[in-house]
Amino acid sequence: MSSPGYPSHWRRQSLPSYRGLNTPVSPPSSKPFVSYVAKERSAPLEPSLPPDRRLNEGLNERLQTLEVPSLDDLDEVDDPEIKDCQFIGSYNWTKKTHPTIIVPGKWQELLAPPYTVQPDMGIHYIDQNSYRMPSANLLPLIVAVNQKQKNEGTTPFPWGTIDFVTDRNGLRKLLRWIIGGEVKDFRIDAQLAGEKTVLLSRWEKRTRENFNGRTYGFQFEKASTAAASGCKEGCGHHRIITYDFNGLKMVVRYEVDACMPQPRTRLARKSEASTLDSLADAMSNMNLTTTVAPFSSNTMPALNIINAGTNVPQAATIELTTIAVYRREKFNWDEAYPQLFLSQTSHHFLAVHNRGQFISVEKRKLVSDPEFEKIHKSMKPALKKLRKILEIIQQVAVKHGTGGRLTFVCSDGELAVYQRRSQTSCLPDEAMSCFDLKQD
Repeated sequence: MSSPGYPSHWRRQSLPSYRGLNTPVSPPSSKPFVSYVAKERSAPLEPSLPPDRRLNEGLNERLQTLEVPSLDDLDEVDDPEIKDCQFIGSYNWTKKTHPTIIVPGKWQELLAPPYTVQPDMGIHYIDQNSYRMPSANLLPLIVAVNQKQKNEGTTPFPWGTIDFVTDRNGLRKLLRWIIGGEVKDFRIDAQLAGEKTVLLSRWEKRTRENFNGRTYGFQFEKASTAAASGCKEGCGHHRIITYDFNGLKMVVRYEVDACMPQPRTRLARKSEASTLDSLADAMSNMNLTTTVAPFSSNTMPALNIINAGTNVPQAATIELTTIAVYRREKFNWDEAYPQLFLSQTSHHFLAVHNRGQFISVEKRKLVSDPEFEKIHKSMKPALKKLRKILEIIQQVAVKHGTGGRLTFVCSDGELAVYQRRSQTSCLPDEAMSCFDLKQD
């Protein structure tokens, strides 16, 4: 399990070779609120995972050290706020051997707990993007956004006007460093694209991990959600949004746990039934048309695209969290709130259990919950500092230009900037050209 104050990765998907093992049995539909115990199943012997990577692998000399911004330097900075949030793309990974995404994909709709599930077992993903596209983990983000624009016949996304393209994970790591305390070591690779856009690539010492059998969150998610039609072969739904963070134009990717059921008219349900069933059948037979993404490189595999799924409104997104009843009062809302805020996830569901028997689900909304309002007020200084450190990071990246291959490493609470030895780009040249302002 993760150390206190850090969320575990229980929501990540099991690998396909273990599909069906340790899967919870859903409660009978006639009694949706009756505790129902899944049949015990033995966990398979897991193959050994690769050794952890070293935090400093591939790095040259240290260039400089960054300090947490002082509040004295932020007096004139406006209160931290996110505005003009827009959904711009999404995708599901598939279980195919060759990197393949479903665009726009869709995540699972929430059903009604409570019931009992078995502990989480097997291998799960920490960072599926880096596992499937290790040399270009931002490429699916770019492809999904561009594909959405193409499918809808709208104006190409103005990549060159963006200040940061990043995963939510990187923003949360920087925020933890700012807040201080027991900060886990981390690394974020960076590269300048175009005149000002900073690409922040997620870096993890391992992309997969074994469950230890002490958590129930992944099994709860599987039992509490229904797979979306047309995306039954999907695993891990990633959503991409853009917003203004006090003058910085951000593109942020994050993984979605579930979405609220989408209302349909009676006529729509009837007309969609045959279409969705056919789509699901086609997907199960892998007969949907697969195309190759327009970006290619000799140093990274091509990314395939399957057009399927539906766009989900931002107001329907849900973050699922589980906690044992004896730890309920110790739940760290100061850790949970930034996860919602930085991705503008609308709903937070906290499921309370006793050894896997779920007792209740506490539901909160990002924009109207009094608890979140108090936390936001208390976190204003840290969020101001996050805005400032992003500005400093951008200045460092611009200084080193498009040829710079920078890495930000936090070790023992100290954040330093390094130059990488390899000049390999984090994106193919054609994808990097999207950030040329002349094309926007």
